[in-house]
Amino acid sequence: MHRITTELINEFEQLVAETERQCDRRNPDALKTIARAEEIANATEDLRQLNLISYLHAYYECFINNNYDRAIRELNNALSTLSGNDYKAIGYKLLMTLGNSYQLKGDLFSSQESYLKGLTSLEAKPKLSESEEIFLASFYYNLSVLLSSSELKIESEEYLEKAIELYKKRDKKFQLSKCYMAYAQLYERREDFNRAIEYLNNALLLVQESNEPYSLALAKANLGLLLVKTNQNEKSFSYLKDALAFFETNNMLFEFGMVKFELGQAYYYISQFENALDYINEAEKVMLSLDNKKELADIYKFKAQLFSQQGNHALAFDYQGRYVESLKFFFDNEKNNALTRAKKEFETELKEKESKLLREKNEEIQEYVHKLERSNNELKQFAHVASHDLREPLRMIMGYTSLLKKSMKEKLSEQDIEFFGFVQDGGKRMDQLIQDLLRLAKVDANPIIEKIKPNNIVEEIKLNLDVLIKEKNAVIEMVQIPVILADRAQMIQLFQNLIANGIKYNRNETPLIKISFLEKKDGIEIQVVDNGIGIPKHLREEAFQIFRRLHKHSDTTGSGIGLSICKKIVESMGGKISIEDALDGGTVFRILFDKDVLAEP
Repeated sequence: MHRITTELINEFEQLVAETERQCDRRNPDALKTIARAEEIANATEDLRQLNLISYLHAYYECFINNNYDRAIRELNNALSTLSGNDYKAIGYKLLMTLGNSYQLKGDLFSSQESYLKGLTSLEAKPKLSESEEIFLASFYYNLSVLLSSSELKIESEEYLEKAIELYKKRDKKFQLSKCYMAYAQLYERREDFNRAIEYLNNALLLVQESNEPYSLALAKANLGLLLVKTNQNEKSFSYLKDALAFFETNNMLFEFGMVKFELGQAYYYISQFENALDYINEAEKVMLSLDNKKELADIYKFKAQLFSQQGNHALAFDYQGRYVESLKFFFDNEKNNALTRAKKEFETELKEKESKLLREKNEEIQEYVHKLERSNNELKQFAHVASHDLREPLRMIMGYTSLLKKSMKEKLSEQDIEFFGFVQDGGKRMDQLIQDLLRLAKVDANPIIEKIKPNNIVEEIKLNLDVLIKEKNAVIEMVQIPVILADRAQMIQLFQNLIANGIKYNRNETPLIKISFLEKKDGIEIQVVDNGIGIPKHLREEAFQIFRRLHKHSDTTGSGIGLSICKKIVESMGGKISIEDALDGGTVFRILFDKDVLAEP
């Protein structure tokens, strides 16, 4: 065993950083760098260095060889040997690449779990080195891309903003360009193509400055598909084919397949369906060879659309079926992961309880609370993904119902049209229920407690409800309320639900909402009073139950979750909410909090 000198340690650390840089840019020379690092690790027999070699090999397998299964095995083996200070020192690096490997394989649930573990371990450190800070930014970036690409859109822009802030601080142009590309994708989903192109042009300028060939090809690939959507066809195909040539020359299989898919979409947009199908078929072969179920799902969905456009309904139906099966795979996979994890936790908890009998009661309670919080977080993650998978088949049903109605337009009777209306109305209500369930699940998920001005919150809500307020000729009056300590997003949900209900469930020519404040001996009280139709005394407890609607569906819109969310928010802050009759008719919502909710002056 060689003596571990400062020179060897420094050289090893430089080799690790260089390998990361090369793999990020898909440079196969990374293998030579790993070989030299491995020589040092084997000579010193340092366990931490040997685990980092496993990490580098996995990094290479993931980004250069596209062998995600091998990378996942290597990383899980390395993580199982880490403990204590070694885990704190390098565990986040392994979790980052593990998340990358799962994401590129299409296992979004496992990818999210790995990213969140790595993010948590870094955020828990009191002080970060420059390298750790860059990794923290990368966790933010990857989570943003993961959540937005899976259409969950949970805080994805907030994560992206945090990543951009850290990359700018460290002047990391390559990573910053990727953030701009991610922002472009967000705007593309909103069909704001000009804003998306603006972000991609900014990314292109950055990579041209830093002379990064891989990043340049990536920017061109993203920009190419957007340009065809804005009728800049010549430039679009030039960019896409440049990117395709680079990825093919450098044997970057995943990126090569993605650009093939983008070229297929580009030809589809200019109605060259045969060319589109050729490229999409090639992309499908690539993703099948990589076993990337996430990208295959997108390809199946697009092929169903293409065949439907050509009038080939048999193939359209076949690929729509494959798409639905892929969604079912993700749902089943994520459900099994959650159930397996729950079973292991249950077995572990039973064993721990036997040993806890010898410990003090206080320690037992603390351990149980910790486990409950962790299980809660995992169940919330599962709920988000499961709800997303419920919405996809629902969108398919709604879309095909509309197509069916359009194709049979001349043959439909008035009763048939009415039946179609019932189907579509039911689908919309189901979609709203799923979205509301997500909102309910998020109420106590990592609240960010800060100083909040309730009056500013209500002014923002007025903008959110501007159409409803003008339509109903509503008036909102509010006294000055002191600054409180709360989660801003939850306060918006709380007040917006109560104000919107007071306006919707109201038959007056001028619905009036009054918000008042009272400081008491043992706490504070906020009242939200409306002049609406009121809630009968015998229904007030039921009003806060999930899905409990007190009025007919035909009278008003809504899912019956709004007041449940209000109750959950108030109780998560240690408060209480109750309902009473207003003096002049309508409803009084009394919200009671302890005085510690008030922010110090």
